[in-house]
Amino acid sequence: MINEFITSDKKHIHPPLPPLTPQPKPIKPFNTSRTTMKLSSIRTDKNGQQYLKNYEFGAFLERIKTDTANFLIGFLRDETPPEEPTRYRHYRDIPHICAPMELRRQQNGALGMSTFNGLVVLEVRQVMSPGACETVKHAAMEMPMTLAAFVGASGHEVIILVRVARNDGTLPTSEVEAEPFYVQAYQRIVQVYDPALPQRITRMTPSPRHSFLLPLDEAPLTNPDAVPYRINTTRETAVDNHPDDHLLTLPERRDAQEVDMTAYENYERAYRDAAQRVATHLHNPKRRGPEWFKAFVTGMATELYRAAWPEEEAVCHLWRHLTFKDEPGLTEDFVRRIVEAVYEEEQTARHRQDLAEETEEPVMQQIIRRMESRYVFRHNTIMGYTEYRANHTWVTPWQPVTRQVINTFTTDLLLAGLKLTNHHVQYYVNSTRIRAFNPIEDYLFRTGEWDGRDHIRALAATVPTRNKTLWANWFHTWFLAMVAQWQGRDRRYGNAIVPLLISEQGMHKSAFCRLLLPPELRSWGYTDNLSLSEERPVHLAMSQMLIINLDEFNRISPQKQQGFLKNILQLPSVKVKRPYATRTEEVPRLASFIATTNMSDVLHDPTGSRRFLGVEVTGNINVSQTPNYAQLYAQAQAELNDGARYWFDDDETRAIMEHNRQFQQHTTAEQFFHEFFEAALPEEPTAKWMTVAAILMSIKEQAGASFRTPSPNAFGRTLNGLPELLHRRSKNGSEYCVKPRF
Repeated sequence: MINEFITSDKKHIHPPLPPLTPQPKPIKPFNTSRTTMKLSSIRTDKNGQQYLKNYEFGAFLERIKTDTANFLIGFLRDETPPEEPTRYRHYRDIPHICAPMELRRQQNGALGMSTFNGLVVLEVRQVMSPGACETVKHAAMEMPMTLAAFVGASGHEVIILVRVARNDGTLPTSEVEAEPFYVQAYQRIVQVYDPALPQRITRMTPSPRHSFLLPLDEAPLTNPDAVPYRINTTRETAVDNHPDDHLLTLPERRDAQEVDMTAYENYERAYRDAAQRVATHLHNPKRRGPEWFKAFVTGMATELYRAAWPEEEAVCHLWRHLTFKDEPGLTEDFVRRIVEAVYEEEQTARHRQDLAEETEEPVMQQIIRRMESRYVFRHNTIMGYTEYRANHTWVTPWQPVTRQVINTFTTDLLLAGLKLTNHHVQYYVNSTRIRAFNPIEDYLFRTGEWDGRDHIRALAATVPTRNKTLWANWFHTWFLAMVAQWQGRDRRYGNAIVPLLISEQGMHKSAFCRLLLPPELRSWGYTDNLSLSEERPVHLAMSQMLIINLDEFNRISPQKQQGFLKNILQLPSVKVKRPYATRTEEVPRLASFIATTNMSDVLHDPTGSRRFLGVEVTGNINVSQTPNYAQLYAQAQAELNDGARYWFDDDETRAIMEHNRQFQQHTTAEQFFHEFFEAALPEEPTAKWMTVAAILMSIKEQAGASFRTPSPNAFGRTLNGLPELLHRRSKNGSEYCVKPRF
């Protein structure tokens, strides 16, 4: 009977559900000949090594009918509460299943997409009983798009596989295409299935790499005749902003300063020992109403205090392990109030004499003590705001401290009896008492050691172009400059070079740009819709973004190219005024730029475009493989630490300018000049030295009204940009050695 309140057992909390009415149609056995899709199984060992295995869909359905050889899933159901399966001590040993796409091992060692299966995964979590799980399964199978529905590993969730396709019936062929399609399909399918199911779908961050623990269901339901739900990719889908959208499939990577799994397991063992002692003390483990519940929770709080448990850890474990949460009045707030009262009473009893001599604790100290006991805070130095998570060993994601969160903190403190306003809370969470956290440094620190292979040039090789060696070397230097920019290795100069990918439409230029960042950084550090019309948002983006893609570069006017854009590219730092800030501050620039265009004559600088790396893409960029991001950035750091050059020298700059001449847009005045003049050497018989004004007058006389005379200064800059044209300084100004064509 002890297990009745310390873990989930096989007894039903709710009475058995009545039979479904009307009775569902019998599900046909799955015919493997109707599909060739494969589901991928991934297992990661304690050393981080990943093992991949692919199942035919029919074989997968047979596989999930029985437990593993070591009964890992059975132990998961017996020992772990349904809310936290990721805290199972053998969690690493259970494979994860990726259903949306089939994975394969790439040459760089990373796992990438082989085939997109056209499946969206829905999960209904925290289903209280096996009968309720069956109800959800059958309700899901009533939808014609449902391919399969089965009970998940914990026994308290139902996993639903839904077939989807584009309007024309096609599916994405690369992971870069699959990612936005899956997000749109997931958001649409959730809206369709929510009203049809007896329990709300658990919201998760949609990703084609979504995975779930290997399920266990003796009777999975399947429909081989499932019809794909057609997704209109040209229409925007409303985003579901329900509060549980942040839930993740897998636990987030933990901070280096956080408690590890060993601490959690120690707490778990101590909790079970305490529960045994309290149950023995109560003498009668049967439930006897609210007084019994209060006695059990009070006894547990006392035991955990005497075992030196942190207060928030005690609240979390108590609430998570209680299985009679359906009883009236038994809420998390009820448990929290009892724990707080017990802890305060025990502390008062232990230090009664000392407390009598002390003055009353200031309000701010009470606020800090209570908030630090419940939460962990960190200040995100890149985004410029404070983040928080619950202060316990359970895995929870970091969230920004918004105004709504401030109000929640204040409400909780007021309910605890403190007299304060939300300004008191703001003073603390926005102070230097909060430790600083840099997500870029955190990611680069975790990349590991470089294996010695050239992953950067291998990534450049996925872009087909005529001069592969030149492009690979230039991209390598630019990539090092990008990482050096993030690390602040040189505060005097910014990464002023912009790779410019030039090709027809549909060659995956924008997809390649997105692939440059790993998902951990891409979600907040990449943008391709930045407008250059206003300086303030551009400067703010340069201080927060990691890569800015100037998509459709040809839309930027010549004036913007030669003025504002040319200026910001070389900035090592920017001056920004953050939202709600009272002053402008100078912050390091983080962003590097890349650009794409469908037009070949897009450069307008008459003096030479040395800040752009024009790359003519001759075929489809290979975006089917996912880069090995850990090794990609480990290589960049290793080379920078060894003193590798991350800037272009004078010879390379001249080569870049000469290379970019093919992408230069020739002005009307320049075309008229070439129509009537050509460059000459002084010793040629017809050569003459002419000033800008003389050349303009000569062109005007010959061309007539069709020639719109530009300003001499602008025309002089155009002539200076012609490398074959000799010029000299004279008393009349700059003179150019030319000869007439006629």
